[in-house]
Amino acid sequence: MKKITLIALFFAAFQMNAQVMSETFDTALNWTSVKLSGTDTTTGWSRVTTGSNPSCSPYAGAGMAKFASYDVAAGNVFALTSPTFTLDAANTYCVKFAMYRDNGYNTDADKVAVHLVPTATTAPSTTNLLGTVHRSMALAPVVSAEGWYVYQFNIPASTAGAKFIRLVATSQYGNNTYVDNVSVQQLVTNNLGLETVGVSPIILSNVATTISGSFKNYGTNVVNTAALNWQVNNGTIYTQNLTGLNLAVGATYNYSHTTTWTPTPGDYTLKVWVSNPNGSTDNFLADNEVTKSIRVASNSTARKPLLEKFTSSTCGPCASFNGTVFSPFYTPTNAGNVTLINYQVNWPGSGDPYYTAETGVRRTYYQVSAAPTLFVDAKTSGSFSTAALQTEVNTEAALPGYFLISATKNLVGNTMNVTVNTTPYLNGQFRLFVAVVEKTTSGNAATNGETSFKNVMMKMMPDANGTVLNCTADTPISTGLSVDLTNTFIEEFTDLDVIVFVQDYASKEIMNSAVASQQLSSASFEVAKIKVFPNPSNGIFTIDTALPTEIKVVDITGKEVYTASNITNQSSINVSNLQQGVYLLKMKNELGEQTEKIIIK
Repeated sequence: MKKITLIALFFAAFQMNAQVMSETFDTALNWTSVKLSGTDTTTGWSRVTTGSNPSCSPYAGAGMAKFASYDVAAGNVFALTSPTFTLDAANTYCVKFAMYRDNGYNTDADKVAVHLVPTATTAPSTTNLLGTVHRSMALAPVVSAEGWYVYQFNIPASTAGAKFIRLVATSQYGNNTYVDNVSVQQLVTNNLGLETVGVSPIILSNVATTISGSFKNYGTNVVNTAALNWQVNNGTIYTQNLTGLNLAVGATYNYSHTTTWTPTPGDYTLKVWVSNPNGSTDNFLADNEVTKSIRVASNSTARKPLLEKFTSSTCGPCASFNGTVFSPFYTPTNAGNVTLINYQVNWPGSGDPYYTAETGVRRTYYQVSAAPTLFVDAKTSGSFSTAALQTEVNTEAALPGYFLISATKNLVGNTMNVTVNTTPYLNGQFRLFVAVVEKTTSGNAATNGETSFKNVMMKMMPDANGTVLNCTADTPISTGLSVDLTNTFIEEFTDLDVIVFVQDYASKEIMNSAVASQQLSSASFEVAKIKVFPNPSNGIFTIDTALPTEIKVVDITGKEVYTASNITNQSSINVSNLQQGVYLLKMKNELGEQTEKIIIK
């Protein structure tokens, strides 16, 4: 989300007087960071140009301040102190700043307290506290969506002299905390600030979209009337005159513009602004407008969430998390509804024996510094219970997918051949990632007590940087990849899956994911020596195999709808409860794997 300042020349002098101190962190931190309490040696405050844990961009401009609450141990406190500025007792002032709120580790009370102090070293206390904001969306002040929010804390009247702002951050070892655009401003009579635009970054074409969000009364007058405006790509301006607001000082108004937007596929810039409070000119224009980049998709499809877990067999907390939270979640049903890649990292100590340089690339991409770390569709998970993780995954699965993905795999000797067919519903550049995983390993057991590991990444195809896809909505793309798996840690070549996913490399957003199915061929049928009949049938099939065989029935979306094990001789399976249609019957025994289409009529 970007905020653009509209300053008419007529008001330039007024604006300079109204704002007595500002910091955008665009070129440097400029403020002083110091640890106030705790023993953690991690750098507390720093300037960054992009954020991770959670992923975000600056509120505006090129930089923002980061408090490393993802890495700093719980209980440690760091202050970020401004240069000095001077207040006049004849005026009243406020502190305004933007802070990124996210839902990761949502019970961890990472927070920033704003203090106004007379010297750069004055200790923070309740007497100089202006207000506090928590990083977690679920904590005060509670918000409903992840993103940037603007906060204003008023400075007591008659405050005068040289002052400093101290942003006092307390870590509770949750996600990182980001702050941007800090300013001290003179309070003015008429000042409406646009806070949020509720339009999703990706929306569907040819659907009427309501322009909604919120604005706040930052002035000293009650606001009864205002104008709400929106515009796409510098086109027509749509204005709605709001009356009867009775918006008190400091109050927020949730708006829904009466004119909707029905876009066609493409990339757009949506601008929303509020103006004319009480029929007059807004006395401070810098916070009136928000612009947002919107992608419009031609269609959508079911989403299969991608789980990426950074873990290690030398990590005690990893064993605890896997044993008490993740393994109880990863049931056969859930395993069929998600895709999973475990990246075995090279710490603590000697690290996991199955660490690869490609894991290091993904770790750097996500800026992972702790294990275990779980990402659900590239969003840091903060779930510490199976139930919370289930809710988190269900929420993600309910979102639309914007790429239709199918893939087939075929292992010839030690060479894995994969064909991925994607149909994008968006324009733009994305990346296709393909990961060969071994479904169960044991050879990397080390010091944390775990003896087996699921979906361990063995090789990425062609590598961890993926394949660039230049996409036009509704135009299918077929990608063929091959890789020699000889020099990998693979224990059993009959125990491999291939995970494919499409990601917006810049924003890290996952578009969709899938598991490659076995390429259908007469040669593979002979390997496992399994016969299935009758086919089509009414739902009762006979499996003719001399060896104990594990079977899975998968529907056209990739969801497992039936599983069975130790099928031998001429055993029957009954799936007549399933809807009529085409399914994949995946079969595996010690001779190999076999996949056949079955039809229930």
